[in-house]
Amino acid sequence: MRTVEELTQSGLEVIHFAFIHRAVQMAPMFSGGHDSLCATHIASQHPEFTGDVHHIDTGIGASYTRNFVEGVCNRFGWCLVVHKSKDTFEKFVRERGFPGPGAHGWVYNRLKGRCVQEIVKGRKKTLLITGCRQQESVRRMGHVQPLKIGETSKKTGKVQHYSQIWTSPCYDWSKAEQQLYMDEMGLPINKMKIAVGMSLECCCGAFAQPGEIELLREHAPDVATEIQRLSCIARECGKHCIWGSRPSKQGGASVAETGPMCSSCDLRAAASGLIIIQN
Repeated sequence: MRTVEELTQSGLEVIHFAFIHRAVQMAPMFSGGHDSLCATHIASQHPEFTGDVHHIDTGIGASYTRNFVEGVCNRFGWCLVVHKSKDTFEKFVRERGFPGPGAHGWVYNRLKGRCVQEIVKGRKKTLLITGCRQQESVRRMGHVQPLKIGETSKKTGKVQHYSQIWTSPCYDWSKAEQQLYMDEMGLPINKMKIAVGMSLECCCGAFAQPGEIELLREHAPDVATEIQRLSCIARECGKHCIWGSRPSKQGGASVAETGPMCSSCDLRAAASGLIIIQN
């Protein structure tokens, strides 16, 4: 197992390599989970770090996680920049109902993808720093790249959004190395990650597991209450109103997407027996 110094140096080298590829600035993406926390902390030690840290408010996340993000940023003196899509989760539910696995790509694009586009809008090549790790991603297992330019279009198969440089400074960290880094650097623990296994910054339910709603009622009642409210709205609109389940017309395994900032969904999708396609 590597030392904290070695882990730090490795992560900084990944970021430095990205700047060699003509990135002009960085945008650490802090969701509230431990992966993104470590990645953001590494990024904060790089000379190009401006102090800004970005968080996407999905509109269906736990208030605890949002408060956790704010508290961490205050502690380290980071300037928190919060983004929220105009296409809200409620709007999605009114139009389509709660998403099943096959609709995850749609809801990801609305809640997160469009926020990313705003972050890089009018700028040349922005370093989008995430906490994606090989050991936390079944879909990317053995394929996690520390540096990825743009995204691949589902329709054409061609790379687009060249201004987005996805960078994962902790891509090859083991769980034990992450724990070591957090312990020695004194990084705080998100109790939701421990209790529920997720940071809960997004609870769209596309890859929800059996019994997950009960966990939300116990540990994040504010999310459970919002889900209940949206369920009533979906029912009134004649849409799929059962959170955490696939619409009745979807049977068998689905072809589903996660997204650059939904790597934790990979494990959940695999546990559901889904077929996952890469970005």
